[in-house]
Amino acid sequence: MIHSEERMSDQFSSIDAAIRAFRDGKIVIVVDAEDRENEGDFICAAEDATPESINFMITHGRGQVCMSVLPDVARRLELPMMVESNSTPLGTAFTIPVDHVSARTGITAAERAEAVSAILDPESSPHDFVRPGHLFPLIAKEGGVLRRAGHTEATIDLARLSGKQPSGVLCEILDVDGNRADRDALQTLAKQHGLEIISIEELIRYRRTKEKLVERVAEADLPTKWGNFRILGYNVRYESQQPIVFTMGDLQATEAPLVRLHSSCFTGDLIDSLRCDCGDQLHMALGMISEEGVGAVVYLPQEGRGIGLVQKIRAYALQDTGLDTVEANLALGFPADSRDYGIGIQLLKDIGLSKVRLLTNNPKKTDAFIYGGFDLEVVDQVPIQPLPNKYNEQYLATKRDKMGHNLPKRCSS
Repeated sequence: MIHSEERMSDQFSSIDAAIRAFRDGKIVIVVDAEDRENEGDFICAAEDATPESINFMITHGRGQVCMSVLPDVARRLELPMMVESNSTPLGTAFTIPVDHVSARTGITAAERAEAVSAILDPESSPHDFVRPGHLFPLIAKEGGVLRRAGHTEATIDLARLSGKQPSGVLCEILDVDGNRADRDALQTLAKQHGLEIISIEELIRYRRTKEKLVERVAEADLPTKWGNFRILGYNVRYESQQPIVFTMGDLQATEAPLVRLHSSCFTGDLIDSLRCDCGDQLHMALGMISEEGVGAVVYLPQEGRGIGLVQKIRAYALQDTGLDTVEANLALGFPADSRDYGIGIQLLKDIGLSKVRLLTNNPKKTDAFIYGGFDLEVVDQVPIQPLPNKYNEQYLATKRDKMGHNLPKRCSS
């Protein structure tokens, strides 16, 4: 039986438990998001792929056996992409499938294990393989699940975190009817075979917690109408975003300074759109920090609750037809809120904070501090509630009623 500390929840094992299993040469089950593939895969380190483990995957998984490799391996072995233009919804990077030259047909578990071993061997050459074959290499993105939240990248991450060579074997799990196994079936399978089961979402959170991903690359004084701030610019590993932090006063001299985690809003922050309260909240936060003489605003490039500016405009158009802000995002195929505050919390750690008073109405932001494991405590959630107007009253009501924001029942007089 798995002890309570080994479980992140009733559904999933801890990432540490999965890493230990991987280190011991065992198979784990990895589940992606329900709004992505909603799929579970068997995964093991490539160096631990035996005929027996591959046969287990084939027998109980019933899916396609693949091997996750890094781009340099694909280049060395001259494994081209399967097609020039990848039109799959998630861009899974299939190369030409291969067999080892010693294989009779390449289909047996032993022959596929031999192909895995040969790909892993740094002395192998392109001439050691025949094409096409029965093992499907997948090229993982450098940066792993922090670049792409897929099983291909999760395989590489688990191998690296467990001290193995950065490669692994994976196989989709189907149920007895040939459909994707649902969460309940995957949980049952894990219990039947004593396997750890984790989610890619938790793996992302784990890496964001354990690895420092932000680098301060620029800073300068910034006088504003709210007073004199210091502006800090950052790069984020594996990502193109460049978040900004505004600081005022001596942060270390205050036990718990005021802090605002603010997601970018071009329409609200820059041109004072009346459709939202974003710009008002940003300006109020700067003013409240100025009144105390100390605090910080973290400005995160997460436009449109993480869907981007163009998609936000499309969401606006749907709202003009009668949908609310949550329904519009869902209609476009996005979650109600795609934002992630892990980078923002790392930025707060970079400026030396361990306790904060958080300027927010959004409980998701305080959850990020509580569950993220960042050694950062929210000692108070300070409301920040601008006056509503006739254009954003429904928007604010939706945030209150559907997203749990702490807003008054009547948003306007």
